Amino acid sequence: MKQHDLLILGGAANTGWHLVQHARRQGLRVACMVRAGRDTQALAAAGVTILHGDAFNLNDCQNAIAAAAAPLLISLLGGKNAEGRRVDEIGNINAIHAAQQASHACRFVLLTSLGCDEQWSRLSPAAQAALGEALQAKTRAEQHLRRSQLDWLIVRPGGLTHQAATGHYVIEDETTAAPDSCDYLPRADAALALLQLALCSDNSRKTITVLGKK
Repeated sequence: MKQHDLLILGGAANTGWHLVQHARRQGLRVACMVRAGRDTQALAAAGVTILHGDAFNLNDCQNAIAAAAAPLLISLLGGKNAEGRRVDEIGNINAIHAAQQASHACRFVLLTSLGCDEQWSRLSPAAQAALGEALQAKTRAEQHLRRSQLDWLIVRPGGLTHQAATGHYVIEDETTAAPDSCDYLPRADAALALLQLALCSDNSRKTITVLGKK
């Protein structure tokens, strides 16, 4: 299979689908690993290579990474299956292991969430109660990625909405504040920020928060 520019895990819906559209508009050759049974018609129509696989299976992750042969992997994996296993943790850790074992160099970009790890205290008690399980799973995936030898980037968006894209967002890294920001942003804007940050080599081994523009 020919080399792709980008492999996306979790690209079949929501923020991942917006990421696919942004990447294709920029002319990137995109592959997506998609679970069996998911509707892939929109992805195929967008010119995306479909690689069937389940992130709960390490071999599937290894096969997808090898088949895509992409120098950039972006994971938006989230949620849990019918048995209550969270792909936020297990699937992402499998993908991290697979990327480390790949025969080609692979930059790994992980989308998590505002409130992970040291940001927990920024959340309201209500948000902590509602999101705690997911954020803990995402935090463990972040920690696993930081311990790896990969060229990695962690992107933490604020609360995601289905509102129309604005084309604007605010970046907050370890050294900058974002006084003109709000905690919510449209998924399309989060996806645009994610792609632009992923394509910037200056963001190696950083954790960056993306917030909405007031």
